[in-house]
Amino acid sequence: MSDQKKATPPKADCGADPAAATTVACKCAQDFVITATCTILKAGGDPVQITASELPGKPAGTYTWTTASHKITLSNANTSTVSVTPLATPSAGREAEVITVTRKFAGCPDISKTVKVTVAKVTFSVSASQRYGYDDFDTPANTLDDHVSVKKSDYTFVKVQIAGGAVGTDFNFVCDPADVCDPAAPAGTATFDLRLNAQNQDKKEATLHAKCKCPAATSFTHIQVHVYKEVLVEVVVAKIDDRASDGTALHWPAMDAAGHTAKVNAKVKAAVVKYDITNYDASNGVTHVTFDSDNNGALSFDINGGGGAEVTAIGTAMTGTGTKTRIAVVKRLKSYYYLSEDVAVGGKDLKVRGDGVFNYASFPNVPLGLGANKEPVTVHSTAGNVITLAAGVTKAHAAGTPIEFIAAGWSSDPIILTEENSVDGSVIAEDNILWSIPHEAGHRKFLFADVDDKNDLMHHQQSWTDHRLRYCPRTKYYTPAEKENQWEMIPR
Repeated sequence: MSDQKKATPPKADCGADPAAATTVACKCAQDFVITATCTILKAGGDPVQITASELPGKPAGTYTWTTASHKITLSNANTSTVSVTPLATPSAGREAEVITVTRKFAGCPDISKTVKVTVAKVTFSVSASQRYGYDDFDTPANTLDDHVSVKKSDYTFVKVQIAGGAVGTDFNFVCDPADVCDPAAPAGTATFDLRLNAQNQDKKEATLHAKCKCPAATSFTHIQVHVYKEVLVEVVVAKIDDRASDGTALHWPAMDAAGHTAKVNAKVKAAVVKYDITNYDASNGVTHVTFDSDNNGALSFDINGGGGAEVTAIGTAMTGTGTKTRIAVVKRLKSYYYLSEDVAVGGKDLKVRGDGVFNYASFPNVPLGLGANKEPVTVHSTAGNVITLAAGVTKAHAAGTPIEFIAAGWSSDPIILTEENSVDGSVIAEDNILWSIPHEAGHRKFLFADVDDKNDLMHHQQSWTDHRLRYCPRTKYYTPAEKENQWEMIPR
């Protein structure tokens, strides 16, 4: 805000007899000029200069600046230009901070004038009307590291709060660079929602500033704005049972994956992502597939064999899905590594097919073998394709014997989800299965890692308290030294 205060016209006679006005030279100035280029100051910001100067033809006087305000401090207060430093606390109202400047000149009366300034603070925060995402970076007290997302050529809102007596029209709201977002005209109030119009960018970031309408154009606050092309994730979900085996009727035969789409999109829109989830059976029925070739009443998943024959049987049955991500929900899942060599009684090292093994050290009572030859073992450690047990086996096991690994699903094709907990056989809540659908599709479509955050869709267990996708980097569960920024990972 520019505030150039002009001198008041001097009295015609300089205070003497009006009849002598044309003949008596005016020694004493009766006014002076105050120049204040900005009278709205940023709370906690840099000093602003205010200058006093003489009227043309008047001799130079001396100046003293004073204030009773506790919201500003003055330096160089005995010169013609004072530095006004705004403190951290905003004013109680507009022009609440009063500065007095007094001009002195020997033999002349003192002249005093006042300047009124406003100490203001501007804050961006999440708007109740925001349409995509807002990430506070896990530091709610610090709004300067916040991030806003918006779909390209669309719009969203951020909340603007101005303390101290200033209003929105005292500022210019600008994006830098300007080709990312275009803020609408601000309201002339202290609190309002600012509309941000996104430009036609697939993936680009800008800084939104609230800059004072002064020559210095000081930024009172800022926030990062991310414009993204929306990515569509097409998913088809089949509920599969094996009509050739007993006890395979599903726990959740009426589960409606397509009906869950709106809830999913309400969360993933933060990353400018949209899911299209359909049911494989148009009437939302159960699809029957004869897959249980080992007759263990479950889908047997060969971890190092791409899923194995039973997964292939289901994939072959799910026809006509095109390029959609396929997901099959089964009642019971058994995930196996298969021994590549015989193991004698007392043996601790189990060599399995394939090149590697997931870490599941300290898992007690892991089933090794099937039928009468089955026994519980405890995994002590894994290295390469060798599983080392805490104690030797009590039965001999031939090559091809399975040892179970605990898993709730696999990112195969089709992706496999189970209705039962592999550890204790308990039934998994229907809602957890429904949220596992976008979770597993996130692995497939975006290569998201499992993370350690119950509020995140990609949390490594079905124990969510929220289902967000974040800009703030999340810690990877299996490699905790690494983190990933989910918004930025998505290919646009």
